[in-house]
Amino acid sequence: MILSVRLLGGAVLRVLSCLTTEHDLGLVIVAGLVCLLSMVTAFLLAAQIGEMRARQRRRWLAALGFVSGGGIWATHFIAMLAYQPHLPTAYDPLRTVLSVGVGVAASTLAWRAFFAKRAIWRLAAPAVFAIGVAAMHKTGMTALQTTGRITYDGTMIAASVAVGVVLSYAGFHIAKLRWRRIPILPALGLVLAICAIHFGAMAAVTIYPEAGRTIDPGTIESGTLALLIATLAAAILGVGLVTAMAEARIARHTRHETDRLKSFSESALEALAILENDVIVDANTTFWGLAGYDPVHPPEGMNLAELLPDLAGDTPQRRGPGFFNARLRARDGERIDVEMAFRRGQLLGVDRDLVVLRDVSEQTAAAARIAHLAAHDPLTGAANRLSLSHLLADALSRSTEQAPVALLCLDLDRFKAVNDIHGHGTGDALLVEVTRRIRECMTGNEALARLGGDEFAIVQPGGDQPHRAASLALRILDALAVPMQVAGRSIRTGASIGIAIHPDHAATAEELHTKADLALYRAKAHGRGTMRFFDATMDAQLVRRLELEHDLQFALQRGELSLVYQPFACLVTGAVIGFEALLRWTHPQHGEIPPAEFIPLAEDGGMIVPIGEWVLRSACREAGRWRQPLRLSVNLSPAQIAQADITEVIASALADAKLDPRRLDLEVTEGLLVGDPDGTLAALRRIKTLGVGIAMDDFGTGFSSLAYFRVFPFDEVKIDRSFIEQVTVSRESLAIVRAVIGLGKGLGMSIIAEGVETEAQMQLLLAEGCDKIQGFLVGRPRPIGDYRRNVLIQPQAPAANPPGWVGDWARLALHQNTAVQPAARSAAA
Repeated sequence: MILSVRLLGGAVLRVLSCLTTEHDLGLVIVAGLVCLLSMVTAFLLAAQIGEMRARQRRRWLAALGFVSGGGIWATHFIAMLAYQPHLPTAYDPLRTVLSVGVGVAASTLAWRAFFAKRAIWRLAAPAVFAIGVAAMHKTGMTALQTTGRITYDGTMIAASVAVGVVLSYAGFHIAKLRWRRIPILPALGLVLAICAIHFGAMAAVTIYPEAGRTIDPGTIESGTLALLIATLAAAILGVGLVTAMAEARIARHTRHETDRLKSFSESALEALAILENDVIVDANTTFWGLAGYDPVHPPEGMNLAELLPDLAGDTPQRRGPGFFNARLRARDGERIDVEMAFRRGQLLGVDRDLVVLRDVSEQTAAAARIAHLAAHDPLTGAANRLSLSHLLADALSRSTEQAPVALLCLDLDRFKAVNDIHGHGTGDALLVEVTRRIRECMTGNEALARLGGDEFAIVQPGGDQPHRAASLALRILDALAVPMQVAGRSIRTGASIGIAIHPDHAATAEELHTKADLALYRAKAHGRGTMRFFDATMDAQLVRRLELEHDLQFALQRGELSLVYQPFACLVTGAVIGFEALLRWTHPQHGEIPPAEFIPLAEDGGMIVPIGEWVLRSACREAGRWRQPLRLSVNLSPAQIAQADITEVIASALADAKLDPRRLDLEVTEGLLVGDPDGTLAALRRIKTLGVGIAMDDFGTGFSSLAYFRVFPFDEVKIDRSFIEQVTVSRESLAIVRAVIGLGKGLGMSIIAEGVETEAQMQLLLAEGCDKIQGFLVGRPRPIGDYRRNVLIQPQAPAANPPGWVGDWARLALHQNTAVQPAARSAAA
């Protein structure tokens, strides 16, 4: 250790002795200043190069190598001019020029290592620089010619190079701290390295005079060398300074443009990123925030494929002119829906790609919600009717004989009663619970749809049919038979299910749905709470239904529709006081079609409004020709009352027939008031202003009539025939009839009982205080001509004999109505 310190001390003393005794200190100082200016200029250039991209650096590294390498050469030869060996000296021109090349090449290599991407090259840059300085010094020394023999101390040279490496490392390390002003400190580090290598190597030189050694002709003398050095130094400094100033101006402009572009990009709503060879070189805060990264410390060198793996490389979307949809993979793995576009162009003088992204995840989610709402029932979340058609079509497209498709159509039992008694809120809650129970009965590949109201359908693809469909139907019937706790009430309901199977029963989705509906109607007709499969007899019914639906559209214009009239009488006097007009259809092939069959077809097919208007106008014209002021009753359908011009139609019919409005009674069913009570009541009030009477038909079969009696003054209540049939044998029916009559009397309404067929029924109603009766006991529905002679022409006198009844016209009616069959009774409805 002591020996090493002594050696180091001795080396330092040798260098100091060399400087003071063998050099002109003035020129040494000049050499140091030239070296310092060269290194400062070099570092100014290096600072600009550090902000450039790899492609731009190549040409500027050459200038940097020339400035720093030329500065090293100038420093060396100025110091050689200061060297005074007390012997004649000169310099070989070829080797002198070669030393310039060595200095520039070595310096350029060192700076390339300094700016390299790989850390090992950056670590090697100081050593390359120091060794390059030593190589240039050695080449320059070989150019020296003198009249003596030159010897070198290898140990001293090695030590000077080692010190130079350390000082070079210090200079380059300080430069990495990114000095923004004049880089004096890093330049001083390299100046000290260069001087240490040069003067340490010069201290290792010993020249021994040698007789007979001469200087070769053609060498460069000291004066010429000085001029050459001055010229080169000026060129170096000039080129360096001009280059540095130009680069500084360009850098300022670039920074200004960059800041302006950055400010513009930060104010943009879109996410913006600049790419160079698919590497993100810059991006705004919105972009990094969308990708899930810290905008203050964004990742460096990230490839676009890491965020958008589907768009790596030259994809067709990237070549397109507009925006397209993609999915961004954020830092946390979340997939974000974006709209994006690529633009190719020059940014700050370099060809780059600009990527524009818009976060459309909210719009995508909203669109998904809209699509879901468009395809699903908002109350229950089940698929809706539109979705059912798509689901069914898709299932049928994959169906085979080995993988059939079953369609189950389901209707709830007693749902209308729940709605009427407990309100629509309870009804909605019931539907939600029903949907939940049905889903619990289903397996994975079945789809549930709510078609509206209490109608549901289930698509069941594949499996062992019909056993699989039957098993599902039975599970659903069992589940819905259990009472449900809804809105604090225990509600008991049930369901009827109709099933059709493709391809056994139908070839198309529409046909399959129709046949499942027919099976459902059959299930409901057989006591409800049951299931039925479609069979061939239902197919015959379907053919008849479709045929009748088609022919009914032309029945009115073909004159196939007609009116019959059924009389009703005053129960006290026995006098006929009016007729109810009833519609009949005589089909050219099928004969008389029951009203219970063709009226629903007219309602479903949209024919009920024109047919109903024809009935109203025809009946009013007929009543207008009667000589007796008898009353006329005409039924109005819900569809007619829903028409905005219904009041004008009724007024027109009365005016055309010259019929007193007080003679016309319009009958409506209480079910009419359930769907839109406010709108219906408003329409009835407008109709009542014409002076006509409004009667409640089929009273007692619904569940909401009493509430409407409080808000609308009906003129008459008609007791349904179902109660009259049992009134003499059923205490419950009698109690209901008494209650209705008592209610009507209390509210000042007239009471009429329909379906009266026996003397016993008539006597009981008379005793209970009923006002009017209608039924086969009074007269069958017949063409008005059958009653013209007995009723419409001859005046009606009060009955001379009360309850034993009724008068000549009634006896005639009873004679005509003998052997009345149940079928005829139902046809009179």
